[in-house]
Amino acid sequence: MAGETQTETAPPAGGEPHPAGAPPAGGEALPGDAPPSGRSMDKPTVFAAALLVAVGGIIYELILGTAASYLFGDSVVAFSVATGLTLFGMGIGSLLATRLATNPGLNFVRNEVALALLGGSSVLILYAAFSLTQVYWLVFVLLSLAIGVGIGVEIPLLVALLKEHGRDESVGLLSKVLAVDYFGALAASLLFPFVMLPYLGLMRTAYAVALLNVLVAVFMLRRMGRRTRWTWFSWVTVVFLVVCFAASNAIEGAINTRLYQDPVVHYESTSYQKLVLTTFGDDVRLYLSDQLQFSSVDEARYHETLAHATLTSVAAPASVAILGGGDGLLAREVLRYPSVQEVTVVDLDPAVTELARTNRLVSELNEHSFDDPRVTVVNGDAFRFMDTTDQTFDAVLIDLVDPSNERIAKLYSTEFYAMVANHLRPGGVYATQATSSYFTPNAYWQVAATVRAGSPGRTVVPLSVNVPSFGEWGFVLSLPAAPGQGEPTADGTLGPDGGARLFGATPLPEGLRFHTLDSLRATPTLAGDHPGPEVEMKASTLLSPLIYRTYQQDMSRWRY
Repeated sequence: MAGETQTETAPPAGGEPHPAGAPPAGGEALPGDAPPSGRSMDKPTVFAAALLVAVGGIIYELILGTAASYLFGDSVVAFSVATGLTLFGMGIGSLLATRLATNPGLNFVRNEVALALLGGSSVLILYAAFSLTQVYWLVFVLLSLAIGVGIGVEIPLLVALLKEHGRDESVGLLSKVLAVDYFGALAASLLFPFVMLPYLGLMRTAYAVALLNVLVAVFMLRRMGRRTRWTWFSWVTVVFLVVCFAASNAIEGAINTRLYQDPVVHYESTSYQKLVLTTFGDDVRLYLSDQLQFSSVDEARYHETLAHATLTSVAAPASVAILGGGDGLLAREVLRYPSVQEVTVVDLDPAVTELARTNRLVSELNEHSFDDPRVTVVNGDAFRFMDTTDQTFDAVLIDLVDPSNERIAKLYSTEFYAMVANHLRPGGVYATQATSSYFTPNAYWQVAATVRAGSPGRTVVPLSVNVPSFGEWGFVLSLPAAPGQGEPTADGTLGPDGGARLFGATPLPEGLRFHTLDSLRATPTLAGDHPGPEVEMKASTLLSPLIYRTYQQDMSRWRY
């Protein structure tokens, strides 16, 4: 009967029975501790423990994959490796569990405390390894394996614990425990992306799950009636994890300051990325997930090229969409045109647009563009926005991060560019940043090929400008083709007959920091040492996102 007091507990394999009141082997009772009560372990207790540890196990796996994708940049590889290594570790843990079955209750508690300390600190360990060492991939591999081993031990020990207390139903018992474990996995897979990561962030989520592990250990100790030094150690671990949870933002910020040469004046971990602002003298820099987004010293070269190459190529632009551009710098350039009546900025992360509006360093740089009544900020996915909006535009400026992973690759696909073209008014134009024309030339030309395939019948103009903090940088401009016009020539004309000139439909506004009309007309001309593609690049699509692999292959040749 559940809860019935026994006068003799089951002996370990090959051992002798011991009387009630004496601690079992390995119980490590402290002087003055009350002897264990000898309570029988019931199924609801074990099922509850299985459910809770299943939640924690899946979330640890998701934490490892997410942290690795943030740091290493390739989410497919990161999640594949994290999942594979964790599952492999779980297999090892399942085999090791047979050696721990002589005292399953206390060994389960030990495992939960150890797993809590390792899993709770996993994000901190990975960030520190990435910031301070060159062996972060090795640390990631070892961490994933170790956490997998800890997860793999749990269910076999819970089943052994039930058997120790006379609950032997072999296959039926194991199937029930596994079913509860799988239900917990479903709960975890929903909790992590929709609740824990958005509201707690990655590091706090890890510590919260670690607390769950330790509290399960304490719960099991109470149900077993054990009072050992592990009870004391479990509560010390709870206090330690609570302190770490409270201080996690400060800890993460202190580690990340070592990644940057300049003083960090703003650090924030959002649901989507890590946001860092640095300053040194007059140079203000914004980093998203450790990737430089702009330097105030030369950002005008980038933003003036993208904005004015596009807007001077359409007559009297009135409605403009900016996809990305959450720092407000591109909106600053668009607002220089008197004809502009409305600007819609679509950026995924509200923390970025809030920083652009409220942080003095950024808002002064963007000239308070987001406070202009003509500007509407939409926080959402650019792909979904273009798929669902009824708005049409005279110009669309695409200022998104580089296509370094498959999540971003959809914004460099033929399907996406087709949607953009479909939302243009008659005579409308659009342009996209296209990665470095020098350091990632194959990705640059693949963006051009994808723009051409996504909006056939239009004229595609590759552009390039030197931005010292980035290097030689590329853009691709898409214009409506007039009869008899083809690709641009070196002097910026469209078509062999010297038809309508680029950058002449609307006058270039005054007050620019970098561009003149002559320098803007030079942007379609590539330098003589430009490493152009040897073969025609294939277009990137949703189902075949070639662009992010091409980009990674290009980047693998460089150290930065």
